[in-house]
Amino acid sequence: MSFWRPRFRNRLRRLRRYRHIMAVLMKYGLEEVAEALRARLLVRVGEKAAPLRVKRAALGQSRPHRVRLALEEMGPTFIKFGQLLSTRPDIVPADYVHEFEHLQDQVKPDEFKRIRAELEYQLDGTIEDIFAAFDPEPLAAGSIAQVHRATTREGDSVVVKVRRPGIVEIIHAECDILEELTAILNVTVFEHGTVDPRQMVKEFVDAVSKETNLADERRNQVRFAANFKDDPTIHVPKVYEKYCTSGVLTMEYIDGIKPADPQVLAERGIDCKLVAQRGADFVLRQIFEMGFFHTDPHPGNFFLLPDNVLAPIDFGQVARMSSQYRRLFNEIVLAIVENESSRVIRSLEREEMTDERTDINKLTGDMEQLIDTYRNLPLKSIAFGTVVTRTFDLFRTNYVRSPAQFTLMLKTLATVESFARSLDPDFNIMEAMKPYARRAMLRDLEPKRMVRQMRQVVQDAGDLVMRLPEDVNVILSKFRQGRFQVRVHHEHLENLTRTVHRSSNRISFSLITAALLVASSMLVAQEGTVLGLFRLQTMGIVGYSIAAVIGIWLLISISRSDRM
Repeated sequence: MSFWRPRFRNRLRRLRRYRHIMAVLMKYGLEEVAEALRARLLVRVGEKAAPLRVKRAALGQSRPHRVRLALEEMGPTFIKFGQLLSTRPDIVPADYVHEFEHLQDQVKPDEFKRIRAELEYQLDGTIEDIFAAFDPEPLAAGSIAQVHRATTREGDSVVVKVRRPGIVEIIHAECDILEELTAILNVTVFEHGTVDPRQMVKEFVDAVSKETNLADERRNQVRFAANFKDDPTIHVPKVYEKYCTSGVLTMEYIDGIKPADPQVLAERGIDCKLVAQRGADFVLRQIFEMGFFHTDPHPGNFFLLPDNVLAPIDFGQVARMSSQYRRLFNEIVLAIVENESSRVIRSLEREEMTDERTDINKLTGDMEQLIDTYRNLPLKSIAFGTVVTRTFDLFRTNYVRSPAQFTLMLKTLATVESFARSLDPDFNIMEAMKPYARRAMLRDLEPKRMVRQMRQVVQDAGDLVMRLPEDVNVILSKFRQGRFQVRVHHEHLENLTRTVHRSSNRISFSLITAALLVASSMLVAQEGTVLGLFRLQTMGIVGYSIAAVIGIWLLISISRSDRM
């Protein structure tokens, strides 16, 4: 009995969570989404929790706005998922991206006694023994962790990021629910079908799992510190490894100011134009030279120190850019500058970013129109963020699948441009990128690199030629032995298999029900007992009862769900 209690409690808790989700969907006028969810649950829940007057009030807002409000009310995991979608304008329409960018991960701070218990468990000691001082009032609180100021026994001023107790289990449970709700994304966001929602949710689950492990963030921060150790314009906070675990991250306390109103910064002796340039250089170096970059360089993730030094924080969201995608980006930029739309299309096709739904003629025409829009304009008058938005719209409507890293890179460049322009209205990211792109091209043309690439090409070709006779012989041998197999994969074959499986189950249960009815009818008409224990008429009645239960269940499952 004890084995079933936890499972029952988990199912009851999940059912309550589903009820809350459905209530929120109904509240914000997303009835068709709630209906799709209801069909999966077999029961009608949540409708009474959303009064009609609330739904009418919500219907006065745009659909993207209502989806954003629904995500906020559904909780931290859904907020983070919306934030992830805001970084994928290649697959999410611009009006949704704009709304999701306003999602704020604002939660109440956890009780200090719970944070204290988690901290002491992670560091294996009491706070008094580990730190000389520890402020119970948090500096900041997020859904995954909250930050406190402290002083080490060595006298260093630090900030301690502590993971919320139990948040890993909560995130995993909510991610399981989110995986079951992928149908919602098809109905609400992914209108053009350029991405599989299941893949998007999997990407999110992987990302949020890494975010809950503060050891990953610590490694990212250490790597950034090593990359910029010789750059006097950037100061990455020092990590105190002694006070770090998978649930705790301790780093240097930064006594700086936030990049806010340029007039206020100027009064404090900050050169806004210089800071804007340094912020852009910080990101451009990562993308063009390091291939490892901070994906969220907004003003809230920077402090300004004396002498216009930039101190980045929060290294939980990073991405890696392969040399392949960096070359692709350089090639696309060059093609746009030189007004060669066909060259852009060839680059996209070579990287397999198009599929069978892509109309190449339409894509080429749309690309030519985009290039013509900016052809004769001076660079300083071109807003990179606008170009990126229009490019993503073009990708989405033409079924061009952009790799996540490539999309994040473009979104990061647009973000840092916005940050730099908030400090210097005349800043232009296109001009700032020029020297980096030029150096990247020159590196690709270096004799040593070209010789190395040619040597690799020749080696690969030689290996192919050497293996060709053997491969052909193996194929012919399998033909002769009748063991040659061709594997064919159909994208939606699993749906057909599932449908056939459900249908066969229903047919089987129908036959069982019919057999029970026939057998029971024969038994009811007979006199006598079985082994002197059971009357035949009683067994017939029991058979009728079982057949009735199976029949009713079968009718309900057919009418309300496709699960069976």
